[in-house]
Amino acid sequence: MMRVFIADDEDIIRDGIRNCIEKGNGRFLFAGEAPDGEMALPMIMEMKPDILITDIRMPFMDGLELARIVRRAMPWMRIVFLSGHDEFEYAQQAVSLHADAYLLKPIDSTQLTATLEEVASRIEQEQQQYLRAAQRSRSEQEEDALREHFFNALLSGSISTAQAIEQSTRWGVSLTARQYLVCMMRLPDSREAYTQTQALVSRAFEGRTEEVCFFRGSTRLMLLLLGDSEEAVRERAYETCQNLRHEIRQFLGWDTLTAIGLPVSRLSALPDSYRAAQKTMLQAAACAETGVFGSTDFAAPPVSGFTFTQGGSLADKLRHAAPEDVPQIVDGYFGSASAQDVQSVLYRYYLLMDLLVTASRLASEVQPDSIAPPDDPQAVLTRAATLEGAKAYATEVLTHLTSLCYRHQNVRYSAEIGRAKAFIRANYADSSLSLHMVAAEVGFSPNHFSTIFSQETGQTFVEYLTEVRLEAAKELLTNSDARMSDIAFDVGYQEPHYFSYLFKKHVGVSPREYRSRVN
Repeated sequence: MMRVFIADDEDIIRDGIRNCIEKGNGRFLFAGEAPDGEMALPMIMEMKPDILITDIRMPFMDGLELARIVRRAMPWMRIVFLSGHDEFEYAQQAVSLHADAYLLKPIDSTQLTATLEEVASRIEQEQQQYLRAAQRSRSEQEEDALREHFFNALLSGSISTAQAIEQSTRWGVSLTARQYLVCMMRLPDSREAYTQTQALVSRAFEGRTEEVCFFRGSTRLMLLLLGDSEEAVRERAYETCQNLRHEIRQFLGWDTLTAIGLPVSRLSALPDSYRAAQKTMLQAAACAETGVFGSTDFAAPPVSGFTFTQGGSLADKLRHAAPEDVPQIVDGYFGSASAQDVQSVLYRYYLLMDLLVTASRLASEVQPDSIAPPDDPQAVLTRAATLEGAKAYATEVLTHLTSLCYRHQNVRYSAEIGRAKAFIRANYADSSLSLHMVAAEVGFSPNHFSTIFSQETGQTFVEYLTEVRLEAAKELLTNSDARMSDIAFDVGYQEPHYFSYLFKKHVGVSPREYRSRVN
């Protein structure tokens, strides 16, 4: 399903496009809208739609400037321009920005549908091209090997700064910068994933001089970022890694785990940034399968290791365990029973049920509904039929639990995320509330905040804000007689039509139907 975002300063145009999408065949999903480019940009950066439909002439930031920024930040996005008949000069500029389509107002729904279908077909064709990434010629493969050898020599420190600057010109790269930063992305262990990623990054980073992509072996994609300041290069690292992760998900169909090292001020210090990325990757892999993590995102490791035999309840023991402790936990838990007791199926059943209920309760403290309580005693009894089966089931559940708890304890930002949520709940009625505002409130850069918020909460900033606003709207619909337009304004939406659309999309009924049902 292709997600479509609309930027146009005319309500009637946005309404018409939204209605066309909603009444379509289900291939397209309306992702959001804004009346100008300035309001649209942060929403697009957060939502990352597949297709942007934008008017060329809008107040504050026009469609051409919006497209330039979007093209630079998210080159995969398809852009459809809208304009009037007398805007030929703008149309020429749209062509220079490699517009995917250009529609004249007033827009015909049949033409719009056909255009979206054509753009979607191009996206699907591109996906297939990546999935069928062709084997390159022998000379190209040899050239790639030499290039990777050079950049890996930089990471290992086996080449001098003078040699590095001199030899980098062969690869069309200038290594002169004030700050350097190394990032590492984990890839699936297959030749197919390697060749597909090669094809994708060669396109995604074409013409970009401040980001260099290369491989370290077949399962690590490395990114070398150059910049003018520590803050700028770190911020761009989060943005670049998020966007690349999105492209890989969209075009190749699998997710990644990415580690961001520490900025360094000298080319000769690149090995230090690389080692920081390695350490971050190890920490991230212990508590997550996918995501983007920085070297400053983890708390200091605990002073003492885990011991299952220490005092305290089962819940206390499990709460402070790491994923690598699971085998010890399972052996200690079932080994604490007498040899005669543990041979009883019924006794193993009671042990297993106690463990499952405890695990479910602990998991709900970190992420509600992540581990469901056992609701089928017969299924648990079946798994407890043998000691090996009981241990295997316990290992499966505890591996999930400890990954959740370990990440919650070791990623630094639970307090900041809590403050961000509180700020959102206190200010959701402000229609100008944005990710940038909340990030500044809790002391993060926008891209870093966007990354940790979605990874820690399982929701994007926009999704959480929408949820808070709609819950407030439900309260007003239930306990007041206010008009729909007033309720929309009171919860942060300036356009009642858009509020009604979102409400029905997320709640399942219109605001009026909801009010009539609850009253």
